[in-house]
This record gives sequence, structure tokens and C-alpha cells, in this order.
Amino acid sequence: LETELSKIDTTKKIKAIDVIAIPVKSQIFRTYIEVQGRVDAEESVSLSSEMPGMVTKINTKVGEHVSKGDVLAETDTRAMQQQLSDLQINYELAKQVFTKQENLWNQKIGTEVQYLQTKATKESLEKKIAAVQEQIRMAKITSPIEGTVDGVNIKIGQMAAPGLPAINVVNFNNLKVKADVAESYLSRVKIGNDVELFFPDMNDSSQSKIN
Repeated sequence: LETELSKIDTTKKIKAIDVIAIPVKSQIFRTYIEVQGRVDAEESVSLSSEMPGMVTKINTKVGEHVSKGDVLAETDTRAMQQQLSDLQINYELAKQVFTKQENLWNQKIGTEVQYLQTKATKESLEKKIAAVQEQIRMAKITSPIEGTVDGVNIKIGQMAAPGLPAINVVNFNNLKVKADVAESYLSRVKIGNDVELFFPDMNDSSQSKIN
């Protein structure tokens, strides 16, 4: 050291460096492994029409908040509406005939066969009306959850059919971050470990735990 110091030109100004000493103590050393994850929604549905038909109305758009039961789109139901109208007219007549026949039967007038026939006609029309109403309901795309519309894959005039994705709805209030970890880390990664989440698209981070 004396040899090295003798080589220093003391006439030049030397920039001093502050040195801080800290006491040595034991503490937890945290080490992290970095994995690529994805944000998944616990409630995420891809909706399609339950009945094939041409799209006549779209009641939502991407980014819009929807409630459970909201009708998001509709397909053409004109033929079913006409059929329902005809059935309701026939049903009103059958109901009046049955009411009169029932009054007569209660007074012991007429035959039991006449009473049963009018009753069967009325009940048959009730079932047909219910079936057509169910078909009309199935022609509407309804949200089964509360959430945000994440995608609209249909247009007015386009054919919709069961199984073809039409509208996506996601509940962003119930999200999870999922990631795959290499087998070599299985012994080190456990439930309850701290996790630091970084979202590059938002330039934001948060702390959580493995569950």
C-alpha cells in the first residue's frame, strides 16, 4: 500500500468517495423466478343464438356494461310471431268453447266425451303457444352474467346459428392471473408464496400470493 501511495501525485485534487458502513445482520433473502402469465376471468362466456336465423337487431357494443338477463341481439322471428298470433286466436275460441262446455257438464248437460274433447283442444293449444313462445325466446341472445362486452362477432343481416360465437361477455370484477411453472421449480413454489405481478400494457404492478 505504501508503494502504491508513493506513486500518487499529491498536487492533484482527488475526488473523495463517501463510504458508509452498515452492521451485518441476518435477514430473509428473497429471490424470484420470472414466468409469463395471463389474466383469465372466472366468468367469461361466448354467446351464440339458440335458434338459427338472420340477425335483425344488435343491442350492445364492445366495452358496454351489461346485466344478467339483458337481450344483446335478436334474430328474425316474424314467422314465429305470426304463428303465435294465429294460435292465440284459436286458443281464445277454444277457451270460450271449453268454458261453456264445462258449465254444461257441471249441470249434467251433454256428454263427458264432449267435455274432454274441448278440454284437450284447449290444453293442446296452450302447449303449442308455450312452445312457440320458447322458440321466440331462444331467438334472442341473452347475457347469463353481469359483465362487459368483450367482442361482437355478428352483424345485422348475417346468419346466426347455435355454436357460432356471436358475442363475448366477461366479468372483469372476478379475475385471476394464471401461469405455468417449470417442473424444476416445483419444490420451491408453494401456496402462499409472494408474487409480484407486472402488467406491461398498463405499465403497472401489484403484489399478490399464490393460491
